[in-house]
Amino acid sequence: MPSRNETRPAPQTRVLHRRSLAWHLLVRLLPAVLLLATMDSIITYVLTRKLNTQSHDRALIDTTRALARQVVMTPQGPQLDPAWNTTRFLTTDPDERTYFRISVDGEIIAGTAVLPSPPMVDDPDSAADDEVEPLALLDRINKAVPTIYDSLVEGLPVRAVALDFSVDDYLVEVAMAETLNTRSRFIEEILSVLVAGQLLLIALLGFVIVTAVRSGLESVSKLSDEIESRSIDDLQPIGGDDVPSELTPLIAKTNSLLGRLDEAVAAQRRFIGHAAHQLRTPLSGLKLESELMLARPVPDDVRQRAERIKAAADRMIRVGEQLLVLARIDANVRPRDTFARIDLTELTRECGARWVPAARHAQVEIVLIAPDEAVWVDGDAVLLDQLLGNLIDNAIRYHGGPGEIVLRVNDSPPSLVVEDDGPGIAAEDRARVFDAFYRAKNSQAGGSGLGLAIVKEIAEAHGAHWDLRSRPEFAGTRISLVFPGPRIGAHLSRVRSEPRQPDW
Repeated sequence: MPSRNETRPAPQTRVLHRRSLAWHLLVRLLPAVLLLATMDSIITYVLTRKLNTQSHDRALIDTTRALARQVVMTPQGPQLDPAWNTTRFLTTDPDERTYFRISVDGEIIAGTAVLPSPPMVDDPDSAADDEVEPLALLDRINKAVPTIYDSLVEGLPVRAVALDFSVDDYLVEVAMAETLNTRSRFIEEILSVLVAGQLLLIALLGFVIVTAVRSGLESVSKLSDEIESRSIDDLQPIGGDDVPSELTPLIAKTNSLLGRLDEAVAAQRRFIGHAAHQLRTPLSGLKLESELMLARPVPDDVRQRAERIKAAADRMIRVGEQLLVLARIDANVRPRDTFARIDLTELTRECGARWVPAARHAQVEIVLIAPDEAVWVDGDAVLLDQLLGNLIDNAIRYHGGPGEIVLRVNDSPPSLVVEDDGPGIAAEDRARVFDAFYRAKNSQAGGSGLGLAIVKEIAEAHGAHWDLRSRPEFAGTRISLVFPGPRIGAHLSRVRSEPRQPDW
């Protein structure tokens, strides 16, 4: 059933697009966050690599010194202690390789020859005595300055440490190297964890931005839904108590525009009402004069002119009354909270009774179908009587021959249906018959084109929905109006008019 408001578009899923606030924030913040995350990752990588290198170099130096302490003095010169197990210095990591070399005066006495010498070797301690105590040898080893360098062994990059010290007249060099697998693996693990953490942080930041924006604009969404649900004639100010303060100026300007528009509409309604009221007196006088003229014996041609004048005056008076009704239907002047509790069945019975003579004159029978119990609605009795009167008048005026009009009242939900078995309304005219001053092209009956427009205005003022069906869906024309039920707890004036006895 079409609503009293304009047809609303289907709700669309909210998605981020280039014009959304969340998208703008992401576009502006994420590049900066990405840059900061990249800089942080680079700095952390450099520092971690440096600390990792220093830690492994320190351990390699200690291992090299421990190896150097295994050099003992023999009659043949410095030699590696035969009781020392060379495998104790080898790593247990299957991916890591360790190399060492011990040379005396350039001659290798232990280890592998594939380990290159350091690019630069410091001068040995030339101040040592000829006879050196064992502690003095250890002291020289401990005081020896290590040379750290990078090299290649068997095609593998290695990190090497060389210690040079003297024993008697011998120059001893102890070198040890290890591959970089452990170091590289540690750096890769740190870097992968760091990058994963940064990406997670960026994703979390984006989620927080989108969530925060949507949460902050929740009040704006509620305000948008409230505005969308408004009637086209509701020009009351927009409430902006819960919206962000940044939108307060926009709401204030919008309310100012609505206020000016409301004043313009009110002025237009007042002008129409005043103009229609001012026309009533001369039109009533013209009608009275024509009736007095027709009451006297006059020539036939004069009588015909007088009848046309009276018919024209009746039409003008009817138009004036319709304009007065349009001027009266104003949500600001007659708010719904002043509506009274009305029995829709009784109102339909009384209004239909007043139209029985006109219907019989047009050879149309009016039938009432209503429940025995009262059907209560909240509304304005005068306006609802005018609404039903216009529907009955239209049904009689455009019926075009003998037939019947059915007035149907339902209680669940409260509704009013006016049906006739006339020629119906063409499909191309149904969308516009509720517009003011619109008349169908093939319409033969006279009228101002305001009847159904007033029905629409009164229905909107009462929060009612309407539905129009005609041929071929219905054998004639059927207009249904569904009213909201009585509002429990609303501040309504519960005035109930005493039901009058039907006169038909």
